[in-house]
Amino acid sequence: MRFLAVAFGLAFWALVWAGPAAGAPIALGDPLAAKGPFNRPLARKVALAALSGDPFAAQPAEGRPEPLPGDPFAEALGPMAGLSEAAAPLDFSFGGRFESKNRFAVNGGPPLALTLTAFLEGAAKKGPFSLYGSLKGAFEGAASRWPGSHKAGWAEIDELYLTFESAALDLWLGRKIQRWGTADGYNPLDLFNPLDLRDPIASGRFLNRVPQWLAGASLSLGPFNLEVVYLPRPGVVRTPEPGSPWEPRAYRGLRQARRAGLLSLDRGPTPDRWFRDGEAGVRLSAAWVGWDLSLMAFRGYFDEPLFRLEPRPFGLAAQGEWARHSAYGLAWAKGLGQGTFRGELALKPDYPAQGTLGWGRARLLQAVVGWDRDFDGDFYLNFQGFIERQTETSRSSRKSRQGLTYEAKVSWALGEWAAGTRGRAYLSGEGAVSEIFLEWDYDDHFRFTAGAMAFTGSRAGVLGQYGDNDCLYLTGRYSF
Repeated sequence: MRFLAVAFGLAFWALVWAGPAAGAPIALGDPLAAKGPFNRPLARKVALAALSGDPFAAQPAEGRPEPLPGDPFAEALGPMAGLSEAAAPLDFSFGGRFESKNRFAVNGGPPLALTLTAFLEGAAKKGPFSLYGSLKGAFEGAASRWPGSHKAGWAEIDELYLTFESAALDLWLGRKIQRWGTADGYNPLDLFNPLDLRDPIASGRFLNRVPQWLAGASLSLGPFNLEVVYLPRPGVVRTPEPGSPWEPRAYRGLRQARRAGLLSLDRGPTPDRWFRDGEAGVRLSAAWVGWDLSLMAFRGYFDEPLFRLEPRPFGLAAQGEWARHSAYGLAWAKGLGQGTFRGELALKPDYPAQGTLGWGRARLLQAVVGWDRDFDGDFYLNFQGFIERQTETSRSSRKSRQGLTYEAKVSWALGEWAAGTRGRAYLSGEGAVSEIFLEWDYDDHFRFTAGAMAFTGSRAGVLGQYGDNDCLYLTGRYSF
């Protein structure tokens, strides 16, 4: 990983010094912005298509518009069309943000977060090649108030990847977030990036994900698009430290039993062998009479260890194991006026299911259907319903879960102010999280957010286990 980081760093600065910066700067993306095709910096097209017939426009090598009929400058485009992409100017930009995130528990406990974060990102493009990199560092001021010993500061490469784009073939290599599927609140086919258990609940609807080292290729085959993604090292969760506010209930119970001397605990060796423990996925996409359709397949590791309880001479032992599994799915999206109808259907035939004394293999079927609409920028509505059906195993009982995710937001004063609510709720006893918020974009640089987040439901549920994390929060951000 160090070699890759150094190699990409050298490539980054080589692009910077390869030529003088020219053209409009790349608009760097806000990772908390609404999802869409322009959500991430390199997902955007850095060189926008010029107006047809403009003799002074920097024409992209692929998809160059034809000049308007009768354009007196049309002949001037002939010599320009023969320019080599290698001679194209370098587009480069740099930006970032500083953020203070504060979450105060309403039950009288220690703060959930007093986090200071620095995020720096840069993007460079020359011809068909693009390079994006970001660094992230944080200091957690609340760590000293949590039970146990916790690391307060950390810094790491967030994303760092190189992209090659052409008319028929796109390639990318590096550390990045790779999202699949069309759903945007409950994502059964978003399997490449594990959950960040240091702070899993990004908002009432969204979960935090960790970038992974991967390689990918996308090939255009007429009306079809074939995409292959390979992770040479599997993405698995980072187990939170004991006493963390986001420590899952299952981990907390095992650790408490170990401290009481009731069992020994061994998580087992993490699958981190490069290339030998790799994960892979393939996706075939097509547009058909206004529908965006995708067929997907994935083979990789379950993100968390599973445990078996075994008798030992001096008590019980919880032995951790890491299991591979497969997933197959269909995703669709259809524009309906200003709204979008979207959904996913996933089958996981050998899904690892944790039981009380051990784990077994189950068949898991997941489906989600949703609709979202932007009402002229003044009101946004997003609603999704989902269902899970898991078969019985020798170690776990049959499970059926239903739920929904939602978001409603109203904006005013030309988008300077916004307020709304969002959340996720299981209708089968697994709990719910709900959030209300108020946002103020003071100018292009400063944003302030205030709100409240509440967890309800059974303490044994997926979301109800975080019932002590009800909080009021205040976030300030400066972007540049």
